[in-house]
Amino acid sequence: MSHRGLDVLSEAESTELLRTHTFGRVVAKVGSDIAAFPVYYAYLDGAIVYRTDPGTKLAAAVLRTYVSFEIDDEKDGWSVMAFGPCEELRSPRAIEEAHEVLGSTWPDAERQRVVRIRPERITGRRLQNRRTGVNFTPSRG
Repeated sequence: MSHRGLDVLSEAESTELLRTHTFGRVVAKVGSDIAAFPVYYAYLDGAIVYRTDPGTKLAAAVLRTYVSFEIDDEKDGWSVMAFGPCEELRSPRAIEEAHEVLGSTWPDAERQRVVRIRPERITGRRLQNRRTGVNFTPSRG
């Protein structure tokens, strides 16, 4: 489906992009502000998992805050958003499984706490070239 220069991706296409990428942003309300935090993540059993340290992202998880999660690709001109509650994983088995799929991409430190977002809704968009109606690819020059 196309709308005003954007192709609307199906939920299946959007989910596949979530499955095949590893870097995104958690977007949460912090006081009266909205903030985006970069994270390396994995898509595990229908959920987004990422490691964090004590701070805003962990506090949001402890409070089971409803958050957005966003990934995008400038070269191919697409963006995917997932929306749902987040929670800190407490089960040793679940934490171990998350650590296995997350690997060691993020620098060590205290980032051993694991947060899970269970998306209730996943959406995606792809830019089109206005003149041709085909997918957008920016020029490099």
